[in-house]
Amino acid sequence: MITFDINGAIIKFDEKRDEYNAIRKNFKLYGDECSKQFTEYCLDSVTNTRHISEKHFEYGQNLVYEVIRKGVETLVGYNIITIDFNLFKELYCNKYLDFERLFNNVTRDLSNSRNKKNIKLFDIKPIISKLCEYLYEDCFSVHLAVLDALIDNGVTEVNSYIDKKSIRQSDALFNNYKDGFISKLDGCKVVQKIIMSNPYRKEVYEFLIKEDGDFSGEIESLASYLGFDLKEYKSFLMDMYIKELMDRGVGDIDTAKEKVKKYAKYIGCKNDSIFLTRIDAIYTFENA
Repeated sequence: MITFDINGAIIKFDEKRDEYNAIRKNFKLYGDECSKQFTEYCLDSVTNTRHISEKHFEYGQNLVYEVIRKGVETLVGYNIITIDFNLFKELYCNKYLDFERLFNNVTRDLSNSRNKKNIKLFDIKPIISKLCEYLYEDCFSVHLAVLDALIDNGVTEVNSYIDKKSIRQSDALFNNYKDGFISKLDGCKVVQKIIMSNPYRKEVYEFLIKEDGDFSGEIESLASYLGFDLKEYKSFLMDMYIKELMDRGVGDIDTAKEKVKKYAKYIGCKNDSIFLTRIDAIYTFENA
């Protein structure tokens, strides 16, 4: 049993959910890596829309196929040895794969616009980013195909993925909690229900850190376990806090640094030295 204490809300994941999370997290990492590779490949070979071609689709599709092979490898790890690449792709993956259709839609739209304007590099980057998102979704969705195959083949030691009903319930509960419609007196029970219904909404953890703090670091630990990195968000909160502090005006540098230290401790930001150095720089500049 994996347990986290989220400011009094006890979150527990049994072995089946832990197995599922490990599979989901792996394919999230595969998706991130493939998306990064595809971005680099496109930026190295594209300077305008005329350069987006079949070779970019083939490169992206091959990345998806590599992830599908990872899916077959995962199935073999559960002793399912009668499903090969072709069978897995045909029976389980194809219904989740949309990169080809979306890529073709983008290139068609670009082709229609070429007679009006030849889009330059600074305009092409958002288009590459969009294609990367499509590629990521295909790669990440392979984990759903893996779960389908495991269930069909009688594997019982892994939980299924979160169903749409649970996601909707979690979203509604979170929205009502966030909007203040639910009493804070019931906070622990509500937070527990929100997370256990759907642990995979990053916004929930960002909201909890901002509103209730992460003094123990348990929220960040839970998010990391689930495959999310909250360090960047905590840095963002620190930046906003320093800005508000400077806008309000603080008498002296020592008071400002003490406040920044306390806030960093409150949200569980471990690298407070970076932000203390920033305070030094601000006061040095203002007094120059």
